[in-house]
Amino acid sequence: MNLIKLISKGYFPAELPPPFNTELLGVEALNMFNYFQALNNSVKKDFKETINLAYSVPKFGLSRRLMGIPNPIHQIDLSKIVCDNWIEIQALYGRSSISSSKQIEDETGKRATKMIDSFGEFKEKCLEQSFDKLFELKVDISKYFSTIYTHSIPWAIHSKTVAKQNKNDFTLLGNLLDKAIRNAQSGQTIGIPIGPDTSRIISEILGCTFDKLLTDKFKLVGFRYVDDCYFYFDSQSNAEHLFKHFQTILTEYGLDINEEKTSIKKQPFPYESKWVIELSNYQIRKNLKGQITDLKNYVSFALELVTNHPKDSVLKFAIKKLFYDRIYKSNWNLFESLIFRMGISEPVILPEILKLLLTYENWVNKSKLKKFLYSIISEHIYKGHNFEVSWALWIAKTFSIKISKPLAQQIFDSRDSISILICFDMMQRKLITDKINLDSIESEVNESSFINEWWLLTYEGIVKKWIEPNPADLLAKNKYFSELKKKKIEFYDTNRQISKIEFRKPKPQAKPIEIDKLEYGHSEASGSSTEKKIVVVEY
Repeated sequence: MNLIKLISKGYFPAELPPPFNTELLGVEALNMFNYFQALNNSVKKDFKETINLAYSVPKFGLSRRLMGIPNPIHQIDLSKIVCDNWIEIQALYGRSSISSSKQIEDETGKRATKMIDSFGEFKEKCLEQSFDKLFELKVDISKYFSTIYTHSIPWAIHSKTVAKQNKNDFTLLGNLLDKAIRNAQSGQTIGIPIGPDTSRIISEILGCTFDKLLTDKFKLVGFRYVDDCYFYFDSQSNAEHLFKHFQTILTEYGLDINEEKTSIKKQPFPYESKWVIELSNYQIRKNLKGQITDLKNYVSFALELVTNHPKDSVLKFAIKKLFYDRIYKSNWNLFESLIFRMGISEPVILPEILKLLLTYENWVNKSKLKKFLYSIISEHIYKGHNFEVSWALWIAKTFSIKISKPLAQQIFDSRDSISILICFDMMQRKLITDKINLDSIESEVNESSFINEWWLLTYEGIVKKWIEPNPADLLAKNKYFSELKKKKIEFYDTNRQISKIEFRKPKPQAKPIEIDKLEYGHSEASGSSTEKKIVVVEY
Protein backbone atom coordinates (compact mmCIF):
# COMPACT_ATOMS: atom_id res chain seq x y z
CA MET A 1 0.00 0.00 0.00
CA ASN A 2 1.33 3.43 -0.91
CA LEU A 3 0.36 6.83 0.44
CA ILE A 4 -0.69 8.27 -2.93
CA LYS A 5 -3.30 5.55 -3.39
CA LEU A 6 -4.57 5.56 0.18
CA ILE A 7 -5.17 9.33 0.09
CA SER A 8 -6.33 9.59 -3.54
CA LYS A 9 -8.84 6.73 -3.39
CA GLY A 10 -9.40 5.99 0.28
CA TYR A 11 -9.86 9.33 2.05
CA PHE A 12 -13.30 10.79 1.31
CA PRO A 13 -16.38 8.58 1.88
CA ALA A 14 -17.66 6.85 -1.26
CA GLU A 15 -21.14 8.22 -0.48
CA LEU A 16 -20.23 11.83 -1.35
CA PRO A 17 -21.42 13.31 -4.66
CA PRO A 18 -18.83 12.88 -7.47
CA PRO A 19 -17.17 16.34 -7.46
CA PHE A 20 -15.65 15.72 -4.03
CA ASN A 21 -12.32 13.96 -4.35
CA THR A 22 -8.75 13.85 -3.03
CA GLU A 23 -6.86 12.93 -6.21
CA LEU A 24 -4.70 16.07 -6.20
CA LEU A 25 -3.96 15.74 -2.49
CA GLY A 26 -2.86 12.15 -2.97
CA VAL A 27 -0.12 13.16 -5.40
CA GLU A 28 1.26 15.67 -2.88
CA ALA A 29 0.51 13.70 0.29
CA LEU A 30 4.10 12.77 1.12
CA ASN A 31 5.31 16.31 0.38
CA MET A 32 2.62 17.71 2.66
CA PHE A 33 3.56 15.25 5.39
CA ASN A 34 7.23 16.27 5.19
CA TYR A 35 6.30 19.95 5.03
CA PHE A 36 4.23 19.70 8.20
CA GLN A 37 6.94 17.77 10.05
CA ALA A 38 9.45 20.51 9.20
CA LEU A 39 7.32 23.28 10.74
CA ASN A 40 8.31 24.76 14.08
CA ASN A 41 6.71 23.12 17.10
CA SER A 42 5.14 26.47 17.99
CA VAL A 43 3.29 26.35 14.65
CA LYS A 44 2.44 22.64 14.80
CA LYS A 45 0.79 22.96 18.20
CA ASP A 46 -1.94 25.05 16.56
CA PHE A 47 -2.85 21.94 14.54
CA LYS A 48 -2.50 19.42 17.37
CA GLU A 49 -6.15 18.38 17.22
CA THR A 50 -8.80 18.88 14.55
CA ILE A 51 -12.51 18.15 14.16
CA ASN A 52 -14.14 15.92 11.54
CA LEU A 53 -16.64 17.21 9.03
CA ALA A 54 -19.82 15.16 9.62
CA TYR A 55 -21.91 13.81 6.74
CA SER A 56 -25.22 12.10 7.52
CA VAL A 57 -26.21 9.20 5.25
CA PRO A 58 -29.46 7.16 5.27
CA LYS A 59 -29.31 3.41 5.86
CA PHE A 60 -32.94 2.28 5.80
CA GLY A 61 -36.18 3.68 7.16
CA LEU A 62 -35.32 6.21 9.86
CA SER A 63 -31.90 4.70 10.54
CA ARG A 64 -28.85 6.77 9.59
CA ARG A 65 -25.07 6.55 9.56
CA LEU A 66 -22.93 9.56 10.52
CA MET A 67 -19.78 9.62 8.43
CA GLY A 68 -16.67 11.60 9.26
CA ILE A 69 -14.30 13.45 6.93
CA PRO A 70 -11.07 14.11 8.86
CA ASN A 71 -8.86 17.13 8.36
CA PRO A 72 -6.09 16.42 5.79
CA ILE A 73 -3.36 17.19 8.33
CA HIS A 74 -4.24 14.18 10.45
CA GLN A 75 -5.65 11.94 7.73
CA ILE A 76 -2.30 12.08 5.93
CA ASP A 77 -0.53 11.35 9.21
CA LEU A 78 -2.75 8.34 9.94
CA SER A 79 -2.50 7.08 6.36
CA LYS A 80 1.29 7.26 6.42
CA ILE A 81 1.39 5.21 9.62
CA VAL A 82 -0.79 2.59 7.91
CA CYS A 83 1.36 2.55 4.77
CA ASP A 84 4.64 2.38 6.70
CA ASN A 85 3.32 -0.58 8.70
CA TRP A 86 1.30 -2.33 5.99
CA ILE A 87 3.30 -5.57 6.24
CA GLU A 88 2.76 -5.71 10.01
CA ILE A 89 -0.95 -5.02 9.55
CA GLN A 90 -1.24 -7.89 7.06
CA ALA A 91 0.53 -10.12 9.61
CA LEU A 92 -2.07 -9.09 12.20
CA TYR A 93 -4.79 -10.08 9.75
CA GLY A 94 -3.05 -13.45 9.50
CA ARG A 95 -4.14 -14.22 13.06
CA SER A 96 -7.65 -14.88 11.75
CA SER A 97 -8.73 -17.97 9.84
CA ILE A 98 -12.39 -16.91 9.70
CA SER A 99 -12.35 -13.32 8.40
CA SER A 100 -13.98 -12.54 5.06
CA SER A 101 -13.31 -8.82 5.45
CA LYS A 102 -9.53 -8.58 5.59
CA GLN A 103 -8.51 -5.42 3.75
CA ILE A 104 -6.46 -5.84 0.59
CA GLU A 105 -5.50 -3.35 -2.11
CA ASP A 106 -8.30 -2.61 -4.57
CA GLU A 107 -6.86 -3.11 -8.04
CA THR A 108 -10.02 -1.81 -9.75
CA GLY A 109 -9.14 1.76 -8.76
CA LYS A 110 -12.53 2.44 -7.17
CA ARG A 111 -11.09 2.61 -3.64
CA ALA A 112 -7.69 2.16 -2.03
CA THR A 113 -8.71 -1.07 -0.31
CA LYS A 114 -11.49 -3.63 -0.47
CA MET A 115 -12.66 -6.70 1.44
CA ILE A 116 -11.01 -9.98 0.54
CA ASP A 117 -14.55 -11.30 -0.11
CA SER A 118 -17.76 -9.61 -1.17
CA PHE A 119 -20.74 -10.01 1.14
CA GLY A 120 -22.21 -12.49 -1.33
CA GLU A 121 -19.00 -14.54 -1.29
CA PHE A 122 -19.01 -14.44 2.51
CA LYS A 123 -22.54 -15.89 2.59
CA GLU A 124 -21.61 -18.55 0.03
CA LYS A 125 -18.63 -19.63 2.15
CA CYS A 126 -20.92 -19.94 5.16
CA LEU A 127 -23.36 -22.01 3.11
CA GLU A 128 -20.63 -24.32 1.82
CA GLN A 129 -19.12 -24.97 5.25
CA SER A 130 -22.32 -25.38 7.27
CA PHE A 131 -23.99 -28.21 5.33
CA ASP A 132 -23.82 -30.69 8.26
CA LYS A 133 -24.65 -28.28 11.11
CA LEU A 134 -28.07 -28.01 12.70
CA PHE A 135 -27.81 -24.61 14.39
CA GLU A 136 -26.78 -21.16 13.15
CA LEU A 137 -25.64 -18.36 15.44
CA LYS A 138 -25.74 -14.87 13.94
CA VAL A 139 -23.97 -12.16 15.92
CA ASP A 140 -23.84 -8.45 15.08
CA ILE A 141 -21.52 -6.04 16.88
CA SER A 142 -23.57 -2.99 17.87
CA LYS A 143 -22.57 0.35 16.31
CA TYR A 144 -19.11 -1.05 15.64
CA PHE A 145 -17.13 1.88 14.19
CA SER A 146 -18.80 4.53 16.31
CA THR A 147 -18.14 2.71 19.61
CA ILE A 148 -14.57 1.46 19.10
CA TYR A 149 -12.48 2.61 22.05
CA THR A 150 -9.30 4.00 20.49
CA HIS A 151 -7.15 2.81 23.41
CA SER A 152 -8.32 -0.74 22.61
CA ILE A 153 -6.39 -0.63 19.32
CA PRO A 154 -3.02 -1.10 21.08
CA TRP A 155 -4.67 -3.75 23.28
CA ALA A 156 -5.63 -5.70 20.17
CA ILE A 157 -2.20 -5.41 18.59
CA HIS A 158 0.11 -5.82 21.58
CA SER A 159 -2.18 -7.26 24.32
CA LYS A 160 -3.78 -5.22 27.07
CA THR A 161 -0.92 -5.88 29.51
CA VAL A 162 1.84 -4.71 27.16
CA ALA A 163 -0.19 -1.72 25.97
CA LYS A 164 -0.95 -0.48 29.48
CA GLN A 165 2.69 -0.85 30.53
CA ASN A 166 3.89 1.12 27.48
CA LYS A 167 1.28 3.86 27.03
CA ASN A 168 3.83 6.43 25.87
CA ASP A 169 5.97 4.17 23.70
CA PHE A 170 5.36 5.47 20.20
CA THR A 171 7.51 2.82 18.60
CA LEU A 172 4.44 0.62 19.11
CA LEU A 173 2.06 0.58 16.13
CA GLY A 174 -1.01 0.48 18.35
CA ASN A 175 -0.05 3.67 20.17
CA LEU A 176 0.68 5.45 16.89
CA LEU A 177 -2.74 4.54 15.47
CA ASP A 178 -4.53 5.42 18.71
CA LYS A 179 -2.93 8.87 18.90
CA ALA A 180 -3.41 9.66 15.19
CA ILE A 181 -7.11 8.84 15.35
CA ARG A 182 -7.64 10.89 18.51
CA ASN A 183 -5.81 13.87 17.03
CA ALA A 184 -8.22 13.81 14.08
CA GLN A 185 -11.33 13.94 16.27
CA SER A 186 -10.50 16.56 18.89
CA GLY A 187 -9.05 14.02 21.32
CA GLN A 188 -12.12 11.79 21.52
CA THR A 189 -11.42 8.18 22.47
CA ILE A 190 -14.81 6.72 21.52
CA GLY A 191 -15.37 5.87 17.88
CA ILE A 192 -13.43 6.05 14.65
CA PRO A 193 -14.66 7.97 11.59
CA ILE A 194 -16.90 6.05 9.20
CA GLY A 195 -15.88 6.61 5.59
CA PRO A 196 -12.09 6.58 5.18
CA ASP A 197 -10.48 3.28 4.19
CA THR A 198 -8.10 3.68 7.13
CA SER A 199 -11.02 3.02 9.48
CA ARG A 200 -11.84 -0.25 7.75
CA ILE A 201 -8.18 -1.24 7.94
CA ILE A 202 -8.01 -0.50 11.66
CA SER A 203 -11.38 -2.03 12.56
CA GLU A 204 -10.26 -5.23 10.86
CA ILE A 205 -7.23 -5.42 13.16
CA LEU A 206 -9.68 -5.57 16.07
CA GLY A 207 -11.92 -8.03 14.24
CA CYS A 208 -9.05 -10.43 13.54
CA THR A 209 -8.06 -10.23 17.22
CA PHE A 210 -11.60 -11.25 18.24
CA ASP A 211 -11.45 -14.10 15.70
CA LYS A 212 -8.23 -15.44 17.23
CA LEU A 213 -9.61 -15.25 20.76
CA LEU A 214 -12.59 -17.31 19.60
CA THR A 215 -10.70 -19.88 17.51
CA ASP A 216 -8.16 -20.41 20.30
CA LYS A 217 -11.02 -21.70 22.47
CA PHE A 218 -13.51 -23.14 19.95
CA LYS A 219 -13.29 -25.21 16.78
CA LEU A 220 -15.37 -22.89 14.64
CA VAL A 221 -17.38 -23.45 11.50
CA GLY A 222 -18.33 -20.08 10.05
CA PHE A 223 -16.97 -16.67 9.16
CA ARG A 224 -16.97 -12.99 10.13
CA TYR A 225 -17.63 -10.07 7.78
CA VAL A 226 -16.69 -6.78 9.51
CA ASP A 227 -19.24 -6.78 12.35
CA ASP A 228 -21.44 -9.65 11.13
CA CYS A 229 -20.60 -13.17 12.34
CA TYR A 230 -22.25 -16.42 11.17
CA PHE A 231 -21.27 -19.55 13.14
CA TYR A 232 -22.64 -23.12 12.93
CA PHE A 233 -23.02 -25.85 15.57
CA ASP A 234 -24.32 -29.35 16.24
CA SER A 235 -26.23 -28.24 19.33
CA GLN A 236 -27.91 -25.13 20.69
CA SER A 237 -25.91 -25.36 23.91
CA ASN A 238 -22.65 -25.07 21.95
CA ALA A 239 -24.01 -22.00 20.15
CA GLU A 240 -25.02 -20.42 23.45
CA HIS A 241 -21.62 -21.22 24.97
CA LEU A 242 -19.77 -19.42 22.17
CA PHE A 243 -22.20 -16.51 22.27
CA LYS A 244 -21.52 -15.91 25.97
CA HIS A 245 -17.76 -16.11 25.42
CA PHE A 246 -17.95 -13.69 22.47
CA GLN A 247 -19.98 -11.29 24.58
CA THR A 248 -17.26 -11.39 27.26
CA ILE A 249 -14.55 -10.63 24.69
CA LEU A 250 -16.43 -7.64 23.30
CA THR A 251 -17.13 -6.28 26.78
CA GLU A 252 -13.40 -6.34 27.54
CA TYR A 253 -12.84 -4.16 24.47
CA GLY A 254 -15.65 -1.74 25.29
CA LEU A 255 -18.00 -3.11 22.63
CA ASP A 256 -21.44 -4.70 22.78
CA ILE A 257 -23.63 -7.11 20.83
CA ASN A 258 -26.66 -5.89 18.91
CA GLU A 259 -29.26 -8.20 20.43
CA GLU A 260 -31.88 -7.20 17.86
CA LYS A 261 -29.73 -8.63 15.06
CA THR A 262 -28.42 -11.62 17.03
CA SER A 263 -30.19 -14.98 16.81
CA ILE A 264 -29.84 -18.75 17.10
CA LYS A 265 -31.78 -20.69 14.46
CA LYS A 266 -32.37 -24.41 14.03
CA GLN A 267 -32.56 -26.05 10.63
CA PRO A 268 -34.54 -25.90 8.42
CA PHE A 269 -34.44 -22.17 7.72
CA PRO A 270 -33.89 -20.16 4.52
CA TYR A 271 -30.40 -18.82 3.89
CA GLU A 272 -31.59 -16.07 1.55
CA SER A 273 -34.29 -13.47 2.19
CA LYS A 274 -37.51 -14.19 0.34
CA TRP A 275 -37.71 -10.65 -1.00
CA VAL A 276 -34.26 -10.96 -2.61
CA ILE A 277 -35.33 -14.14 -4.40
CA GLU A 278 -38.62 -12.62 -5.52
CA LEU A 279 -37.02 -9.47 -6.94
CA SER A 280 -34.17 -11.43 -8.53
CA ASN A 281 -36.61 -13.72 -10.32
CA TYR A 282 -38.88 -10.92 -11.53
CA GLN A 283 -38.77 -10.76 -15.32
CA ILE A 284 -39.50 -7.64 -17.36
CA ARG A 285 -40.66 -8.35 -20.88
CA LYS A 286 -38.76 -6.92 -23.85
CA ASN A 287 -41.75 -5.83 -25.96
CA LEU A 288 -43.17 -2.32 -25.75
CA LYS A 289 -46.48 -2.94 -23.97
CA GLY A 290 -45.23 -5.81 -21.86
CA GLN A 291 -42.30 -3.74 -20.61
CA ILE A 292 -44.35 -0.90 -19.16
CA THR A 293 -46.86 -3.27 -17.55
CA ASP A 294 -44.07 -5.23 -15.92
CA LEU A 295 -42.26 -2.08 -14.79
CA LYS A 296 -45.39 -0.79 -13.06
CA ASN A 297 -45.95 -4.13 -11.35
CA TYR A 298 -42.28 -4.48 -10.43
CA VAL A 299 -42.05 -1.06 -8.75
CA SER A 300 -45.39 -1.56 -6.99
CA PHE A 301 -44.18 -4.93 -5.73
CA ALA A 302 -40.87 -3.43 -4.57
CA LEU A 303 -42.68 -0.68 -2.65
CA GLU A 304 -44.88 -3.30 -0.99
CA LEU A 305 -41.76 -5.23 0.03
CA VAL A 306 -40.36 -2.06 1.63
CA THR A 307 -43.36 -1.87 3.94
CA ASN A 308 -42.89 -5.54 4.89
CA HIS A 309 -39.10 -5.29 5.26
CA PRO A 310 -38.43 -1.74 6.50
CA LYS A 311 -34.95 -2.61 7.80
CA ASP A 312 -33.66 -4.03 4.53
CA SER A 313 -32.26 -2.20 1.50
CA VAL A 314 -35.10 -3.31 -0.75
CA LEU A 315 -35.23 -0.32 -3.10
CA LYS A 316 -31.43 -0.14 -3.41
CA PHE A 317 -31.55 -3.72 -4.66
CA ALA A 318 -34.67 -3.17 -6.77
CA ILE A 319 -33.48 -0.11 -8.70
CA LYS A 320 -30.16 -1.71 -9.65
CA LYS A 321 -32.08 -4.49 -11.40
CA LEU A 322 -33.50 -1.80 -13.72
CA PHE A 323 -29.97 -1.19 -15.07
CA TYR A 324 -30.25 -4.38 -17.14
CA ASP A 325 -33.25 -3.39 -19.28
CA ARG A 326 -33.21 -0.84 -22.08
CA ILE A 327 -36.25 1.37 -21.72
CA TYR A 328 -38.42 2.21 -24.72
CA LYS A 329 -38.71 5.91 -25.41
CA SER A 330 -42.51 5.77 -25.37
CA ASN A 331 -42.33 4.12 -21.93
CA TRP A 332 -39.92 6.67 -20.49
CA ASN A 333 -42.44 9.18 -19.12
CA LEU A 334 -44.11 6.63 -16.86
CA PHE A 335 -40.79 4.95 -16.02
CA GLU A 336 -39.44 8.33 -14.91
CA SER A 337 -42.41 8.80 -12.58
CA LEU A 338 -41.87 5.32 -11.15
CA ILE A 339 -38.22 5.89 -10.26
CA PHE A 340 -39.06 9.30 -8.76
CA ARG A 341 -41.70 7.59 -6.61
CA MET A 342 -39.01 5.16 -5.44
CA GLY A 343 -36.66 8.06 -4.73
CA ILE A 344 -39.21 9.93 -2.62
CA SER A 345 -39.69 6.75 -0.57
CA GLU A 346 -35.97 5.99 -0.12
CA PRO A 347 -33.64 8.88 -1.14
CA VAL A 348 -30.64 6.62 -0.53
CA ILE A 349 -31.13 5.57 -4.18
CA LEU A 350 -30.52 9.09 -5.55
CA PRO A 351 -27.13 8.07 -7.05
CA GLU A 352 -28.83 5.21 -8.91
CA ILE A 353 -31.56 7.56 -10.12
CA LEU A 354 -28.89 9.93 -11.43
CA LYS A 355 -27.23 7.04 -13.26
CA LEU A 356 -30.53 6.26 -15.00
CA LEU A 357 -31.18 9.92 -15.81
CA LEU A 358 -27.71 10.34 -17.33
CA THR A 359 -28.18 7.21 -19.43
CA TYR A 360 -31.44 8.53 -20.90
CA GLU A 361 -30.64 12.23 -20.53
CA ASN A 362 -32.22 13.32 -23.83
CA TRP A 363 -35.59 12.13 -22.57
CA VAL A 364 -35.53 13.63 -19.07
CA ASN A 365 -38.54 15.81 -18.24
CA LYS A 366 -36.84 18.69 -16.44
CA SER A 367 -40.09 20.14 -15.14
CA LYS A 368 -40.93 16.86 -13.45
CA LEU A 369 -37.35 16.43 -12.25
CA LYS A 370 -37.40 19.90 -10.68
CA LYS A 371 -40.53 19.10 -8.66
CA PHE A 372 -38.97 15.82 -7.51
CA LEU A 373 -35.72 17.49 -6.39
CA TYR A 374 -37.48 20.40 -4.67
CA SER A 375 -39.57 17.87 -2.75
CA ILE A 376 -36.44 15.99 -1.63
CA ILE A 377 -34.59 19.13 -0.54
CA SER A 378 -37.58 20.67 1.25
CA GLU A 379 -38.23 17.44 3.14
CA HIS A 380 -34.66 16.87 4.32
CA ILE A 381 -32.98 20.28 4.66
CA TYR A 382 -34.22 20.95 8.21
CA LYS A 383 -33.43 17.42 9.37
CA GLY A 384 -29.71 17.75 8.72
CA HIS A 385 -29.86 15.00 6.10
CA ASN A 386 -26.71 15.91 4.20
CA PHE A 387 -26.79 13.01 1.74
CA GLU A 388 -30.29 13.70 0.44
CA VAL A 389 -29.79 17.45 0.04
CA SER A 390 -26.33 17.27 -1.53
CA TRP A 391 -27.25 14.56 -4.06
CA ALA A 392 -30.48 16.37 -5.00
CA LEU A 393 -28.46 19.54 -5.58
CA TRP A 394 -25.88 17.69 -7.65
CA ILE A 395 -28.62 16.23 -9.85
CA ALA A 396 -30.10 19.73 -10.21
CA LYS A 397 -26.70 21.11 -11.20
CA THR A 398 -26.17 18.23 -13.66
CA PHE A 399 -29.42 19.01 -15.48
CA SER A 400 -29.14 22.82 -15.17
CA ILE A 401 -32.18 23.15 -12.92
CA LYS A 402 -32.37 26.48 -11.13
CA ILE A 403 -32.83 26.73 -7.37
CA SER A 404 -35.21 29.36 -6.00
CA LYS A 405 -34.00 32.05 -3.62
CA PRO A 406 -35.93 30.75 -0.55
CA LEU A 407 -34.62 27.22 -1.03
CA ALA A 408 -31.07 28.40 -1.74
CA GLN A 409 -31.10 30.61 1.37
CA GLN A 410 -32.17 27.65 3.50
CA ILE A 411 -29.23 25.63 2.19
CA PHE A 412 -26.69 28.41 2.76
CA ASP A 413 -28.00 28.79 6.32
CA SER A 414 -27.92 25.03 7.00
CA ARG A 415 -24.26 24.56 8.05
CA ASP A 416 -24.09 21.70 5.53
CA SER A 417 -20.64 22.24 3.99
CA ILE A 418 -21.08 19.67 1.21
CA SER A 419 -24.40 21.09 0.01
CA ILE A 420 -23.20 24.69 0.37
CA LEU A 421 -20.21 24.03 -1.89
CA ILE A 422 -22.51 22.58 -4.56
CA CYS A 423 -24.71 25.67 -4.23
CA PHE A 424 -21.69 27.94 -4.73
CA ASP A 425 -20.92 25.97 -7.88
CA MET A 426 -24.52 26.48 -9.03
CA MET A 427 -24.23 30.23 -8.39
CA GLN A 428 -21.22 30.37 -10.70
CA ARG A 429 -23.28 28.62 -13.37
CA LYS A 430 -26.20 31.05 -12.96
CA LEU A 431 -28.45 28.32 -11.55
CA ILE A 432 -28.91 30.45 -8.44
CA THR A 433 -29.35 34.00 -9.67
CA ASP A 434 -30.93 35.79 -6.72
CA LYS A 435 -28.93 37.72 -4.14
CA ILE A 436 -28.20 35.37 -1.24
CA ASN A 437 -27.34 36.50 2.28
CA LEU A 438 -24.03 34.83 3.17
CA ASP A 439 -23.67 36.37 6.63
CA SER A 440 -24.20 33.02 8.37
CA ILE A 441 -21.27 31.54 6.46
CA GLU A 442 -18.89 34.48 6.50
CA SER A 443 -19.33 34.88 10.26
CA GLU A 444 -18.11 31.30 10.73
CA VAL A 445 -15.05 31.65 8.49
CA ASN A 446 -12.13 32.57 10.70
CA GLU A 447 -8.74 31.30 11.81
CA SER A 448 -10.29 28.36 13.67
CA SER A 449 -12.25 27.25 10.62
CA PHE A 450 -9.23 25.42 9.21
CA ILE A 451 -9.16 22.98 12.13
CA ASN A 452 -12.86 22.53 12.89
CA GLU A 453 -15.79 21.05 10.94
CA TRP A 454 -15.71 24.03 8.53
CA TRP A 455 -12.27 23.17 7.13
CA LEU A 456 -13.45 21.95 3.71
CA LEU A 457 -15.91 24.78 3.08
CA THR A 458 -13.43 27.40 4.30
CA TYR A 459 -10.51 26.19 2.20
CA GLU A 460 -12.41 25.32 -0.98
CA GLY A 461 -14.60 28.41 -0.76
CA ILE A 462 -11.62 30.76 -0.47
CA VAL A 463 -9.50 28.98 -3.11
CA LYS A 464 -12.34 29.14 -5.64
CA LYS A 465 -13.13 32.75 -4.61
CA TRP A 466 -16.65 31.80 -3.61
CA ILE A 467 -16.10 33.16 -0.10
CA GLU A 468 -14.54 36.52 0.74
CA PRO A 469 -12.77 36.03 4.07
CA ASN A 470 -12.19 38.74 6.62
CA PRO A 471 -9.30 39.43 6.79
CA ALA A 472 -8.58 38.92 3.11
CA ASP A 473 -5.30 37.13 3.85
CA LEU A 474 -6.91 34.56 6.16
CA LEU A 475 -5.77 31.62 4.02
CA ALA A 476 -2.35 33.08 3.30
CA LYS A 477 -1.63 33.33 7.03
CA ASN A 478 -2.41 29.67 7.65
CA LYS A 479 0.89 27.79 7.37
CA TYR A 480 -0.62 24.45 6.34
CA PHE A 481 -3.55 25.33 4.10
CA SER A 482 -1.64 28.08 2.29
CA GLU A 483 0.83 25.36 1.28
CA LEU A 484 -2.05 23.27 -0.10
CA LYS A 485 -3.05 26.27 -2.20
CA LYS A 486 0.52 26.74 -3.48
CA LYS A 487 0.46 23.13 -4.64
CA LYS A 488 -2.84 23.80 -6.44
CA ILE A 489 -4.70 21.20 -4.40
CA GLU A 490 -8.47 21.32 -4.59
CA PHE A 491 -11.16 18.99 -3.25
CA TYR A 492 -14.03 19.90 -5.58
CA ASP A 493 -13.92 19.17 -9.31
CA THR A 494 -17.10 20.28 -11.01
CA ASN A 495 -16.32 18.17 -14.10
CA ARG A 496 -16.48 14.82 -12.32
CA GLN A 497 -19.58 12.71 -12.85
CA ILE A 498 -20.81 9.18 -12.25
CA SER A 499 -20.81 6.82 -15.22
CA LYS A 500 -23.80 5.95 -17.36
CA ILE A 501 -25.16 2.43 -17.66
CA GLU A 502 -23.17 0.25 -20.02
CA PHE A 503 -25.66 -2.11 -21.59
CA ARG A 504 -24.48 -5.53 -22.64
CA LYS A 505 -24.18 -5.86 -26.38
CA PRO A 506 -26.85 -8.19 -27.76
CA LYS A 507 -25.73 -11.52 -29.16
CA PRO A 508 -25.76 -11.76 -32.98
CA GLN A 509 -29.15 -12.83 -34.29
CA ALA A 510 -29.80 -15.20 -37.15
CA LYS A 511 -32.46 -12.79 -38.37
CA PRO A 512 -32.66 -9.04 -37.76
CA ILE A 513 -35.05 -8.00 -35.01
CA GLU A 514 -37.73 -5.62 -36.20
CA ILE A 515 -37.37 -2.94 -33.53
CA ASP A 516 -37.05 0.77 -34.06
CA LYS A 517 -33.59 1.54 -32.64
CA LEU A 518 -34.64 5.06 -31.79
CA GLU A 519 -37.13 3.66 -29.29
CA TYR A 520 -34.30 2.65 -26.99
CA GLY A 521 -32.15 4.80 -24.73
CA HIS A 522 -28.39 4.61 -25.22
CA SER A 523 -25.62 5.14 -22.71
CA GLU A 524 -23.99 7.46 -25.22
CA ALA A 525 -27.24 9.19 -26.12
CA SER A 526 -25.87 12.66 -25.57
CA GLY A 527 -22.88 14.64 -24.51
CA SER A 528 -21.49 15.20 -27.98
CA SER A 529 -22.66 18.80 -28.01
CA THR A 530 -20.46 19.88 -25.14
CA GLU A 531 -16.75 20.51 -25.28
CA LYS A 532 -16.26 20.40 -21.53
CA LYS A 533 -14.19 17.48 -20.33
CA ILE A 534 -16.13 15.22 -17.98
CA VAL A 535 -14.26 12.95 -15.59
CA VAL A 536 -16.30 9.77 -15.13
CA VAL A 537 -16.19 8.14 -11.71
CA GLU A 538 -17.76 4.89 -10.56
CA TYR A 539 -20.39 4.93 -7.83
